Amino acid sequence: MRLFKLYSMVVLVSAFVVSGCSMPQFGGSFPPRRPLGAEFEVYQPSQDATAALFDEVKPAKTKVDLSEPDGELSLRRVLSLTLARSPELESFAWGVRQTEAEQLQASLLPNPELETEFENFGGSGPFEGTGSLETTVALSQLIELGGKRAKRVKLAQADSKLAGWQYEAKRLSVLTDATQKYIAVLAIEKKLELAEEDLKLASLGLDAVDKQMDAGKAVLAAKIKASVEVATAKIDVARARRSLKSARSELAGVWGSTTPKFSKLVGKLDAVKPIPPAEKLSVHLPQNPAIAIWAAETQQRQAALDLARANAIPDLTAGVGYKHARDTDDNDHAVVAGVAIPVPLFDRNQGAILKARYSLMQAKAQQRAAVVALHTEFEKAYQTLASAHSDAIALRDEVLPAAKSSYDASGQSFKHGKSGYLDVLDAQRTLIGVRRQYIEAREAYYTAAASVEGIIAQPLESIGSVDDSTTQTKGNNNVENVEK
Repeated sequence: MRLFKLYSMVVLVSAFVVSGCSMPQFGGSFPPRRPLGAEFEVYQPSQDATAALFDEVKPAKTKVDLSEPDGELSLRRVLSLTLARSPELESFAWGVRQTEAEQLQASLLPNPELETEFENFGGSGPFEGTGSLETTVALSQLIELGGKRAKRVKLAQADSKLAGWQYEAKRLSVLTDATQKYIAVLAIEKKLELAEEDLKLASLGLDAVDKQMDAGKAVLAAKIKASVEVATAKIDVARARRSLKSARSELAGVWGSTTPKFSKLVGKLDAVKPIPPAEKLSVHLPQNPAIAIWAAETQQRQAALDLARANAIPDLTAGVGYKHARDTDDNDHAVVAGVAIPVPLFDRNQGAILKARYSLMQAKAQQRAAVVALHTEFEKAYQTLASAHSDAIALRDEVLPAAKSSYDASGQSFKHGKSGYLDVLDAQRTLIGVRRQYIEAREAYYTAAASVEGIIAQPLESIGSVDDSTTQTKGNNNVENVEK
């Protein structure tokens, strides 16, 4: 019996030695954050795997105020809250932890097998009853050869790094989406202010027409026209308010809220400044996760190929047992031992090895495709930014001053009775339309800037800012521009 115990220990120790005894080092799955928004805390669950086996896993402690914002809301607060509370980002964070748990599973040794066998009983003649019963208790252990365990762990670690890069890509995506939704709400707020101003002007114009009709200086057609302008302005105000309510809900959704409580946003759509040349921005494209991930992707596929090759090596199963025979005079016992190994005549894992090799070759083509796709996306976003910048500058420096001068002149002319109110309405409509275009052009400008920053994973102000004014934060080009 002592021999059986001793040999059992030898089998188990041998399994550790042959398979590799080192445990994987968990953590390090998240890559270094890209510069864009790197100063904001992000949601990351605890990585205490031991505690997770017995207790509920809780998020790591954070200094971010996670309460629902009310009152005035800044872009910095939006980004901080979004990265800490985003349901999408939380989902990806737990995905990374899952892959780290798979590292733990990959590092475990196969369980030994305990087998009990009864022979020579319940038959006829000398085997009747249990007088000739032979009992065998055996312990066997699968011993993995070819470094399978180490290669399996390496593959699991590579999977974790891939999940970490996917998390980083989602972080940038969430950051960009929150910024663009913030800009959209801010633009609608400005449009609402413009619509309310338009309504006020239309109401004043209607009052002026009423006074001129009383003095016999205006005709009924002018009053009808002025009344239509007031009614149209009221419709525009109501439409802007509905749009604002919808956009506010979308903005709150980025940090996982269904009921926005904030009253208004802090910021102005001002400071449209020259943008850096495309060549100066494109050099940062390699840090985008869509490209940076391919180093980890290649390592993962190489690890999969290494494991497939190792799986072609048959594993050894060693066993030792204790046998007791009751048909001898002294009820003798003995030790039984055995070794089993598959003979790889047919299945040498050829198909899996070939598939893994093809997958590694495929990665090179996919990487080239990813580079081309990202450059194309960048070019499109940059041209959109350049176009919006050009439109905003032209509207600000040329069209808006001309429309304002025309409106002022028509107002003075109407006041002195030198022109009709229809001329004032036309000038007013033109001015309001130009101001609305200017808001839309600046919205397009900031939205495109956020897209470009998300693609290069770098704030524009760190390269050659769209706005070179004093900033409140380094995280996002739009923070200082919108929150001037």
